[in-house]
Amino acid sequence: METENVVISRVSMRQKIVEEEDRSGSRRVSDPGTTSTSLGDSDLACLRKKFPFLAEFSDEFVRSRPTETLLKMETTSIKMKELEKGRDIDDKLSSNKMELEDTFTEIKAGKDNRSSILHAARFLAGAACASTKLWRRARQVIGLTGHPPVGSYDLAAVGLAGYVSKKGWVEAANPASPKIRLQQFSIISCTAKTTKNNSHEEKEGDIQELPEFKLALRAMRVAFCFVRPWDHSILALEGFFEQTQYCEKETGSLDNRAGILTKFVNYCLGQNADRWCAAKALFTCPAIISQRRESRIISKEPQENTEEESKII
Repeated sequence: METENVVISRVSMRQKIVEEEDRSGSRRVSDPGTTSTSLGDSDLACLRKKFPFLAEFSDEFVRSRPTETLLKMETTSIKMKELEKGRDIDDKLSSNKMELEDTFTEIKAGKDNRSSILHAARFLAGAACASTKLWRRARQVIGLTGHPPVGSYDLAAVGLAGYVSKKGWVEAANPASPKIRLQQFSIISCTAKTTKNNSHEEKEGDIQELPEFKLALRAMRVAFCFVRPWDHSILALEGFFEQTQYCEKETGSLDNRAGILTKFVNYCLGQNADRWCAAKALFTCPAIISQRRESRIISKEPQENTEEESKII
């Protein structure tokens, strides 16, 4: 709309110039096939400076065209450029995708310690493939138990400093761990302590409110982005909950809504750990929708915990 207004404004202004030339008799309509010398070199240079599209044409062509023709050419040029901008985006994405199969990046050997020395390979373009393919390839490269855990990730930069417990960092580093829990990424778990054998240990507190559940899920997602950037399982869980409004239909009227959703997250975490061990694909968002029914954790009516569900609480 803004572009159309600009075109209309500029055309109106040029039209007034044409009308003024007609009244004063200073405008002469030339035969397009003849050459006119009424336009001086300095005027021609000024005209080219004001209207860049004229750079494509010779001096003779510009001099031989009447003002109306030049105005129409300018208007057409503006509209074509705007249309090309929209097409360029689609064409660029499409052509880049087609070139992926034949475009390779040479990876030079070097050193990387995850902290003070970072290899250039960390900054390659993101993988443009299916999440399941990325997961399986990570399983081949990393192996079963993942990398050594650390807790020095910069969560302060994203406003989540102190939201991940020490145990959470340890379990997140091991994709095969059956002990990972959403509670390990809740601020309550980081503040709750229990004294055992004269030592202070972290205690996994219960997630009782929906806002607390959402914050813990966000903390887990961010932690995974730091520890396992190739793992989209928490993004899939978050997408599932956003699509279902955190299972509003099934759990909206239940007193222990946050607790039920936490059980379901822990169930999916355990299932993904098993799938990692078996070198199978992770649960994507559509798969999680199916698991919602199969797990029997999320339902309209409260149910007693099965033996499998009791293990994930």
